[in-house]
Amino acid sequence: MDNLAQALMEGLAQATTFDALVFMIFGTAVGYVFGILPGLQSITAMSVFLPLTYWWTPAQAMYFFAGIIGAAGNGGAVTAIVLNIPGTAQNAATTLEGYPMTRAGRAVFALNLSASASWLGAVFGVVVLVALVPVFLPFLLSFGPAETFWVAVFGLVTMVLAVAGSPAKGLVAIAIGVFLAIIGMGGPRLPVPRFTFGSSYLLDGLEIVVVIIGFLVVSECLLQVAGVWARGRESGIATNAVARVGDDWKQQMRDGWKAPFRHPGIFLRSSALGTAVGALPGVGGTVAQFLSYNLAVATTKDASQIGKGAEDALVATEAATNSKEGGALFPTLLFGIPGNAEMALVLAAWQIHGLEPGPSFMTTHGALAWALVFGLLFSNLVASVGTAAASPWLARLPGFDMGILAPAVLVASLMSAYTVRSNFLDLGLLLGIGVFGAFLRLYGYSVIGVVIGFVLGDVIERNFYTALQSSLGDYTVFIGSPVAAGLAAITAIAALVCGAKVVRGRREAADAAGFSRGAILFGALMLVAALALLWQAMAPGWRGGIVAPGVLGLAALLLALVLVQAWRGREATSGPEAAATLRLAALLVAALGVALWLGFLAGMAAFLAAFWIGVQRRSPGRAVAMVAIFALALPLGFSWLVDSPLWRGVVAPLLPGVMGGEVMPAP
Repeated sequence: MDNLAQALMEGLAQATTFDALVFMIFGTAVGYVFGILPGLQSITAMSVFLPLTYWWTPAQAMYFFAGIIGAAGNGGAVTAIVLNIPGTAQNAATTLEGYPMTRAGRAVFALNLSASASWLGAVFGVVVLVALVPVFLPFLLSFGPAETFWVAVFGLVTMVLAVAGSPAKGLVAIAIGVFLAIIGMGGPRLPVPRFTFGSSYLLDGLEIVVVIIGFLVVSECLLQVAGVWARGRESGIATNAVARVGDDWKQQMRDGWKAPFRHPGIFLRSSALGTAVGALPGVGGTVAQFLSYNLAVATTKDASQIGKGAEDALVATEAATNSKEGGALFPTLLFGIPGNAEMALVLAAWQIHGLEPGPSFMTTHGALAWALVFGLLFSNLVASVGTAAASPWLARLPGFDMGILAPAVLVASLMSAYTVRSNFLDLGLLLGIGVFGAFLRLYGYSVIGVVIGFVLGDVIERNFYTALQSSLGDYTVFIGSPVAAGLAAITAIAALVCGAKVVRGRREAADAAGFSRGAILFGALMLVAALALLWQAMAPGWRGGIVAPGVLGLAALLLALVLVQAWRGREATSGPEAAATLRLAALLVAALGVALWLGFLAGMAAFLAAFWIGVQRRSPGRAVAMVAIFALALPLGFSWLVDSPLWRGVVAPLLPGVMGGEVMPAP
């Protein structure tokens, strides 16, 4: 207990230093901007900036990520209230009462209510976390590799139970992530190459930054750009149809901040519900918001105002938005299980710095854990105050154009991944993962499940083999202690529930895309790949362990089940995004060819110019100006910040030094 209090005080002391405040404010600004822009969520910001953490200390990375996580929900509420478009998925319920307030001329009131309830909800979640940590910390001291193995497996199973849509597809996504974590040197005894296909590039495994940016950012941007390509430029434009701000905006600001205190009951109930939901791995803020909204609808004193700008219902949704972050920190800090997608990236940042997430983290790196907690609280305060101060101007937010934003973020993500090792093979892998992830999204597979499977896959395999080695191959080690036996029983029950859900799985409206002909072809290709890899893992002489064939066998079985379901419900639906995604991938491949020859800046400039002029038919003058900003100025500034030669390519010996290029070595 004394060590816990000491770590808490150390974390609080760190949070008040100038260095910490700078990184928290930087992260808050980034998170707020990405939260405001629909489609570019907190995980997008964290993924794009994840490579920067290579040059930072772990504490600096935690303060920066805390700023992003705390501010994104506040930023997302702005567009939900003003434009009726949730900036992040967790702000979906905000539109139900927030936008009607805007149409009634009360946008400033709604923005300030959101800021106040979000900040107070964050305080509630952190207080609950601080109160519960001392209760669970003694229990964690009994954890060994067997217990850690079961905790990680339980986290993956609950992820499947939490995701919407087909549970079979959720399991397939997680299996893909675990398999990707297996690639490279490893095994139960002496490390051996696994699924490297003779490539030295894959011996060290897949770079975690490339995997995360590819699945979470590049795939999303590809679909956004492909959607604009397929449906026309106007499809990506959103404008503010209601720009009127009442003359009483100062009074609206004061009333908005007082709103949670006028409804203390619904605020406390929604905050508690948000914290509890956040503690469930994989459930997320969207579920917390809608559950809190439904609770407000059921308990409101004036049902006639629901859907017309009900004050208590908006308090409920906004309190749950940020209180759930305190709950999500609970499994992340105590068990090493990401409570949501953002926490999965926090775990990835720890792994980048060689820190092992898990039950021992709070005892070995307590100050770092509390840095994340206090950073989250501070960023919420800054974002809430910023929203309140800027609410008269935010109420007149003009809109956005995804035809400009999505390609720019796509270039930024490629640049971010490339700066880690300045390896063009990373760019090729990133594009391949991005295209694969785009089709996973398109056909109903969870890319979040892939990322969490990748983050926890190494934890599962390493602790599985470590436990077996400690017991000299005796599998009873996994139920050898009361804690391990209890965790095994809970995991088995969850697995049975998950299995029943898979078998009983019915076709749902949200899963309709999974029954198109394109989805059947995509699933069949994945099944063929899984069977081919399984054949390799089962071949005589395989020394890569039993985890790989087990995961591949499960994936193949589930893919077969998905194909059977899809074939029975198949529809001859067209997929314009699928065709546009392939065309976009071809354009990016050509751009990477230019980048390899003349440098990254030239390649990305060529890509953006080709898309904005050739596809969207924008005026050459405007397109060139945007290219100068997004493909030249920003990358040059970023390359100066991390000291990466983005302008260099590999040019032919006849043209040495062109565009700063390097001469190819003699064969």
